[in-house]
Amino acid sequence: MADMFSKVAAYEKLMGRWSARLAPLFADFARVRDDSRILDVGCGTGALVQFLAATTQRTAIVGVDPSQPFIEYSRSRFAGSRFSFDVGNAMELPYSSGSFDQSLSLLVFQFIPQSQKAAGEMRRVTRPRGTVAACTWGYPGLEMSTIFWEEATRLDPAVQTREEKSQRCTRKGQLAELWQATGLEAVEETTLEIRMDFSSFDDYWLPFTNSVGTQGIYVDTLSPAHREALREGLRSRLLGDRSDGPFLLPARALAVRGTVPT
Repeated sequence: MADMFSKVAAYEKLMGRWSARLAPLFADFARVRDDSRILDVGCGTGALVQFLAATTQRTAIVGVDPSQPFIEYSRSRFAGSRFSFDVGNAMELPYSSGSFDQSLSLLVFQFIPQSQKAAGEMRRVTRPRGTVAACTWGYPGLEMSTIFWEEATRLDPAVQTREEKSQRCTRKGQLAELWQATGLEAVEETTLEIRMDFSSFDDYWLPFTNSVGTQGIYVDTLSPAHREALREGLRSRLLGDRSDGPFLLPARALAVRGTVPT
């Protein structure tokens, strides 16, 4: 897992830009308030922090992530007393109980092996009547990824089973059920939709060749001939008979919000 999220520039090209596009919708649903103390669980390269920094003036933001390169990058991006970043595990958050007004997590829970433990930790570090919120890409719902795995499966049917097994907290109702099981109140789940704009086929394909994310790790395992077959299949799927050029793909995320009981 650590190797999948260690290359900052490659991650930004693959998913960071889309995380930044989703962050405003998620923050609005989470009812982010100014003049509060917010924890960003799995802050990554700082997509959510960037939005919070631009739209609040008095909020203190703490980011935590298991990737040392991501934390170092975030520290270089956000200077000042309002921001701090720590290397840490979502399942064992290094903070005292009731330390935050809001605990948020953007596009992380699908990667956490013990999601209930992580949700419990977010509840623990959030004060009574504080907000705990998270979102994940829906499955299916991230068409960029869906198309990739459909073409990979066409070439190797065994891929489908492996990809389905890797999904966590990505189907409608799963996040709400998790939040309720954690003991949070006023639980609400919703759908957030964005579009992904690609300037060319290479803008879509090349980020998969940088050993980042599940797709990048998979591409690394392929022989040159198999990789080229996947590339050509994706190109045909996305462009058809058209010449290369811009195109867009929809993306849907699931978000949940709940309140810590008194």
